[in-house]
Amino acid sequence: MIKQSFIIPAYNEESYLEKTLLAIQRFTERAEIIVIDDGSQDNTKLIAERYADKLITFPENMGKGFALQAGWKEARGDIIICLDADLGESAEEIGALIEALEREEADLVISVMKPGKRAGFGLVKRRVQAMIYRKTGVKLASPLSGQRVFRRKWLPVLLEKDYKRFGVEAQMTLDLLRAGATCQEMVTRMTHREMGKNIRGFLHRLKQWLEIERQLREAQ
Repeated sequence: MIKQSFIIPAYNEESYLEKTLLAIQRFTERAEIIVIDDGSQDNTKLIAERYADKLITFPENMGKGFALQAGWKEARGDIIICLDADLGESAEEIGALIEALEREEADLVISVMKPGKRAGFGLVKRRVQAMIYRKTGVKLASPLSGQRVFRRKWLPVLLEKDYKRFGVEAQMTLDLLRAGATCQEMVTRMTHREMGKNIRGFLHRLKQWLEIERQLREAQ
């Protein structure tokens, strides 16, 4: 019987994916690993084939929201675990979130990462924090975190939506809270690739901002 489903969307993550998948091996005795290769042009697919129980491949990049929903549709576990592909060895910290969910402390458990030295200014995050608080009264430290676990019973809420690229975490958090789910955040030592305070980083965050705004506007 499958107890847990790891859902890992990946786009050109050959530098990190293997370490991420190796880090979660100790949790996979009664679990399945589902990797969504979202139109990668590197060796992401080849790496995923070595470790994933199921590999979903898109010929072109469809976006994180689309990839996650594809993984959710295939998940068989009672506990759904969403992970970014670039966590590397720090992915093993997901164990704390799984344990909290199993203790039924909340319906949704989200990882709070400590900001790295190359982190941005947090404008997008603060925008989403304010929006979620205004609509639900819930204050969250990391509403954009891709590291989160929830029970299968909440999948119908998420699968009836049309999530876009980087807007998925913000909107799924809002949708679950509105549906009555309780949320807990946990500080972890997870780390992932940071874009930095440079032109590339600013462009990445601008794209993220625009996609989140589009997602929230369409969900009104």
